Amino acid sequence: MMFQSNYMQHVYSGFEPSQAFDVVYGASFEHRLLSTKLATMKHQRLTLGDVRLETGWYNFPVIAQGGMPRNVVCIGFMAEGGDVTRINTALVRTDEIQIYPAGVELLYHASGSSRWVNFIVSEDRLQKVAHARMGRPLETSRQAAYSIRLPAGGRRSLTSLTDDALNLARRLHPDGGMTSDLAAEVYDSLLAGYVDALFDATPARNSERPSTERRHHHLITACERLVLSGQETDVALADIARRCGYSLRSLELIFRRGVGMPPGRWFMTARLNGALRDLLTCDQTSTVSDIAMKWGFRHMSRFAQYYRKAFGESPRDTLRRSRAC
Repeated sequence: MMFQSNYMQHVYSGFEPSQAFDVVYGASFEHRLLSTKLATMKHQRLTLGDVRLETGWYNFPVIAQGGMPRNVVCIGFMAEGGDVTRINTALVRTDEIQIYPAGVELLYHASGSSRWVNFIVSEDRLQKVAHARMGRPLETSRQAAYSIRLPAGGRRSLTSLTDDALNLARRLHPDGGMTSDLAAEVYDSLLAGYVDALFDATPARNSERPSTERRHHHLITACERLVLSGQETDVALADIARRCGYSLRSLELIFRRGVGMPPGRWFMTARLNGALRDLLTCDQTSTVSDIAMKWGFRHMSRFAQYYRKAFGESPRDTLRRSRAC
């Protein structure tokens, strides 16, 4: 079997992370900026045959929301910043890794600098390697994302394995990349390392807590869809809580525990980032007023105030600069 390798690296700066939709191969993610400081995101991807290894590093607080690729399994973990990161509202614990079945939703929320790693492989390939190494299949779930815990130091070992492969690919990239034999060797090493890690892992927590976190994740997503539906931007929080079957106090507690902020701020962040993306990509006929109204802002002066506080410049400046490019 001839192994072809492909390596890419991209750096997003300023407002560019808000348009970085393809940081996970085969998926689509919306990034939301949470700070007025200009952002830098570094993304690397190594493709070896039918597997992909990716890593993304953020120097800023961020929300990333989307769906994982279909027809493959993703194995992810936090190489840095796990203590400030939540995955589907759950705090990431030391030496945890996450398993994402095909197509599941993912909400990534980091309140500070962070770096994630994602290994993408088909279920069939994963199980073939498991049988070859251990003589039995891996037990995996196809229903929802879940976490497992590695032995002490296991996450560092996976990080080293990942970095060795990416650093090698980066060094060889200017000279045409890896030879087929070297690509096959790295491919086998990555698959063996990740499969062995999964066999060594144990359940991360009891079943009750993940069930609660999944409910809260779905609730937050449902509330957001209601607010961003285009017709409900002025709906009161108390009404949102009532429609979801919660008291306002309970809804606020769920948001604070799940995403670290009250629901009003969460929805405002989503709307402002939607406006930011549109200002950066709109056609020549669109106006600031058109975009503000689309995202539920009826008062232009308030919109400009909120926008400047979030992103450090006026919406008109963003529109003017995007059209000058």
